[in-house]
Amino acid sequence: MAKNEEQEDKPKTQSFSENDLNEKERADFKFVKERILQLQLTRQNHYGHNLDSLWADADKDYIPHRLGTTGKRIIATDEEKGWRGNMVTLGGSNWQSDISQANPFVKIQIALSILIDQNPTGVFSPLLKKFQATTELMKQLYQRSWEFAKSKPQLKLFVFNLAKYGWACARTYPLRIERKAKVLVEYNPENPEKSVYEDKTVVDYNDIFRENLDPRNVWIDDMAKPNNPFSVKDWCWRKVYDMDVVKEEFGKYKLWDKVSKQNSGLTSETIGASGSATGGAVSGGATKEFKTKDLVEVYFYENRLKDIFMVLVGGVPIVIEPLPIADAKGRKKLSLWQTYWNLRHAESPYGVGIYEAMRYDQAMLDRIRNMTIDQLTLSIYKMFFYQGTQQLQNTGEINIRPGVGTQVLDPKNINFLEIPPPGKDAYVGIEMLKKDVDEDSGITDPLMGIVTGKTAFEVAQAKESALKRLKNPLENILEALNDEAYITISLVQLIYSIPETYEITDQTLIDDYLQEVESDPDLYSREDEEDEEGNVVSSKFIANVFPEFPLNLDKDEKGNLIETKDTRFFRIKPRFLTWEGIINVKAQSILSPSKQLDKALDLEFYNMFIPLLTQLDQERMITLQSGQSPDFDNLPHGKAAKSLAKLYDKDPRDVLPDAWLQEGGGVSQEQSMAEQPLFAPQGGQSQSPQQIPQKAEKSVGQTSLPERPQGVAQKLLSSVSNLFRR
Repeated sequence: MAKNEEQEDKPKTQSFSENDLNEKERADFKFVKERILQLQLTRQNHYGHNLDSLWADADKDYIPHRLGTTGKRIIATDEEKGWRGNMVTLGGSNWQSDISQANPFVKIQIALSILIDQNPTGVFSPLLKKFQATTELMKQLYQRSWEFAKSKPQLKLFVFNLAKYGWACARTYPLRIERKAKVLVEYNPENPEKSVYEDKTVVDYNDIFRENLDPRNVWIDDMAKPNNPFSVKDWCWRKVYDMDVVKEEFGKYKLWDKVSKQNSGLTSETIGASGSATGGAVSGGATKEFKTKDLVEVYFYENRLKDIFMVLVGGVPIVIEPLPIADAKGRKKLSLWQTYWNLRHAESPYGVGIYEAMRYDQAMLDRIRNMTIDQLTLSIYKMFFYQGTQQLQNTGEINIRPGVGTQVLDPKNINFLEIPPPGKDAYVGIEMLKKDVDEDSGITDPLMGIVTGKTAFEVAQAKESALKRLKNPLENILEALNDEAYITISLVQLIYSIPETYEITDQTLIDDYLQEVESDPDLYSREDEEDEEGNVVSSKFIANVFPEFPLNLDKDEKGNLIETKDTRFFRIKPRFLTWEGIINVKAQSILSPSKQLDKALDLEFYNMFIPLLTQLDQERMITLQSGQSPDFDNLPHGKAAKSLAKLYDKDPRDVLPDAWLQEGGGVSQEQSMAEQPLFAPQGGQSQSPQQIPQKAEKSVGQTSLPERPQGVAQKLLSSVSNLFRR
């Protein structure tokens, strides 16, 4: 009996069957399995190239290495001295140079250091007048997401893959990492074993996250076109997980019990594998060995048109859901953003990277360079012939080796073989091939820090000309970042509008909360239950705690949001997160800044702008004397001054006198939402003073970073949305 009870208590893991799914889920599962297999074959013959094989060569040649020798490898031992055996090549010799110059490594690292140095910022332009007031809010939330998630390293990995393979991909998605932990709440110094621990759910991260992906484990729509994000209707990506990690993420789903360890058992991750979505990886590329046991292969699939998001864990469809990302109007978006380095074909989204562009010239350069080194070695370490009495062996052919004496039949002389040193042509050829490699890669001497001019102006001109070769890759990166920005704004509108709700029953806490939020109706709700006679039997008080952020924002006299130097904490109200517009990421925001170039540009700007200010002042005085309002945009040179400032990436508010802007309103935007507060600031003015005793008005503006207030709302605030980590 006890044995039977023990067997009943044991968890039963049954194998997965399609009968575990409903009719629609079975159809989606069948479609996704077949579609993933189709996508995995798209790169095997892409305009005559096997891209997976090409990327494997890029991995091998990127690392500084030797070219290696051909011939059979055996172990040779010295039996007389008892030395241990070494690997040698039959028919080969070890004196010849076989070093491959590390140009791919150097070029890619230089491109990476030039292109990425800062978090991206962009110009947000609203589509409609009603979105003007919150444009600055969306811009700062976008910038905050990059800083909070520490996404710049992921962007660097993205550009690294882009330069190396010619194509890179990444995804932006809501990430929530939480786990149960025992937290020490009372320590017993005399008997530490009796210390008190409390069970808590700890949230490590809960916000927008950006993740760079391995291009060889990502497959996009084979009908995708370059520079057309709407042409990508679906994509999938593959990861290898530890069983404990994947259980933490997907263990709450109903089909998790169908995932058994028989579906795992992987000990390595085959890069660029081309196999089935059920874990049967076949062939391909480099291999990363794992020491961790119980690994499982997970495939993720997104389809924008069919509105499908599916996760296959060991071949079991754990997640079958609609796409989680949508904009304010409900238009679904993939979490993917991708681009190419240089165009391969007008119909191909996969580009040509630095390695592929220079690979053949690099091979020739290594060959000529190693031959030159060999000749230099022979000219210094001469081979010689000496007198001997034995018969000449074999055919008399001599293999030239430096410093080796060869027996000859001539007894009269011992002669050294005079090998001339490498001539001028050899070094000219090396320089020619080196220049070809530089031209192919686009990373020339000025970008590598080699001074190519005598004056600062000549050096700056040379560097600017060299950067033109990186213009196309930079524009492609900006296009990918523009696509990513729209995904981020959609996620901002989605997850920041979801409050944490808490039911409060203690009337004292309710009063404290109402006083803290100034009775803002957006931050709480009441649910009353009445009897048949209409009397209130019970009442529920629900606190709606929205995400709180430090923002450099304030409202001007017309109700528009403007950027300030002071930082304040605000809880964003969801109805003001609706925004539509055009986003253009600025190139200068991600490039490595040049102090010398910035000074030259500033000097050039002010040399033109200061005389223009003098002329504008005269036009403004004439307008005032005539009794007219000095509208800045109506001044003859007003718009020219603003255009000049924008041309040099200057904000007109930073370079024009404040009095001019306030009088004319040329730079300020029109009022659109002045009557409604855009967000609930900590300590803002009361909206419903009749509901609670009137408090002394608190000042929102501060001259320094304020301390985070500790109130009821802050104690309740924890997380934004219960989205799993992927």
